[in-house]
Amino acid sequence: MRTWRQCAGYYLKEVWCSYDRPFLPQFSACVVTCDALHDLCVRYRVARTIPGHIENLRVEGKYRPFADMLNKYRNTEMTRENVPGIIDREVVNMKEQYGRYFWSAISKAFWMMKRHPVIIYDNFAWWGLQRLGLKPGNNTYREYFDSWFRFFEQNNTKDGLDDALEWLRSSPYTQGLLEKGPWLTALPYRSLEKDQTLGVGPISHWGLKRRRGRGIWP
Repeated sequence: MRTWRQCAGYYLKEVWCSYDRPFLPQFSACVVTCDALHDLCVRYRVARTIPGHIENLRVEGKYRPFADMLNKYRNTEMTRENVPGIIDREVVNMKEQYGRYFWSAISKAFWMMKRHPVIIYDNFAWWGLQRLGLKPGNNTYREYFDSWFRFFEQNNTKDGLDDALEWLRSSPYTQGLLEKGPWLTALPYRSLEKDQTLGVGPISHWGLKRRRGRGIWP
């Protein structure tokens, strides 16, 4: 079983640098384009969950309803109270457009736009929550969301996350990245109590929470 520190290091090296970092500017500060949404879905291997073939529809034809839906929420503040309702509602709306549900792709795109408190719907995390007896439910984002936060709010989860965050700040890999140049700029993140800014971009509570959703580790 991996430790919290191992999960933190994995997130920074394998997920942040290769996956999350390149997409955040395209989703968090700009109108989401069909091309950006297509690239995101392909990179995170959820494009196949969205009906329609690029060969027939082109990128614009396949992703336009999805992109338009996301852009409706550009100026919406996402909170612990409204996230489950928004995502459950839009999953149903997208089913009317596409003919099937795709929780993972929708929650991934919302996370790229808003980050915490959006929780990515992930099959590995679902099974992890299930094994822990936290009842993530079926066919509803709200049950999964509530189950995830029950895990997150446990004392041992908070303690492990805080320890990993402190360790990651001074880890050799982080220091090596900082020496390479200014691309690790300060990024905002939501801590447990308040909004803060941390000088090293990916080393944040929302970054580690993003990783911890994968499989509920440790």
